[in-house]
Amino acid sequence: PTLTFMIATIFISLALVVTIYPIGIFLLTGLNPFKFAKKIFKVGMFAAATQSSAATLPLNRKTCMEELGCSSSFVLPMGMTINMNGTTAMHMVAITFIATAAGINITPTQLITAAFLSICVAMGTPAIPVAGTTLIFVIMSGLGLSSDLCMVAYALVLAISYLPGMAVITLNVVGDAATTVIVSYKENELDKDVYNS
Repeated sequence: PTLTFMIATIFISLALVVTIYPIGIFLLTGLNPFKFAKKIFKVGMFAAATQSSAATLPLNRKTCMEELGCSSSFVLPMGMTINMNGTTAMHMVAITFIATAAGINITPTQLITAAFLSICVAMGTPAIPVAGTTLIFVIMSGLGLSSDLCMVAYALVLAISYLPGMAVITLNVVGDAATTVIVSYKENELDKDVYNS
């Protein structure tokens, strides 16, 4: 089950990175998503290494402005703490893992409640390593997952969070960059020549 948690979190995060953002850029701007992917790759790698969107912000800002043609990086610092979609995805996988490991059946209603709580706590997550993992406890409390077995499973999640965290933070940071490109395009402030170079 522990390996399943790790693989599921990494797979979901990376699958979203290579699908939802390029597709979003293509559908909302008509720009070539492969240009975005190629230029933002180093930002994703840096985020994975540091596991901090705050530490990645300078590189992300420089890449968005100098290589992707965005005129402003207003979205990036805001997205650094509010756009935590990778954290939310990880919370959902973690809650399912914790409940399953403790022998508790999760109902669809509990998953919807977990998703709502996850979105709420993710918006206030500090931009530091492992912050999102510690907030799983808030969601567990909201769902009543407080048995000893749940705490043991939660301790496992904390212990093995490094590798999944690398994929989760990459999803967060690339999402900030994709949103910056889309907002700049919609505001007619994207330099397409720079983006396409």
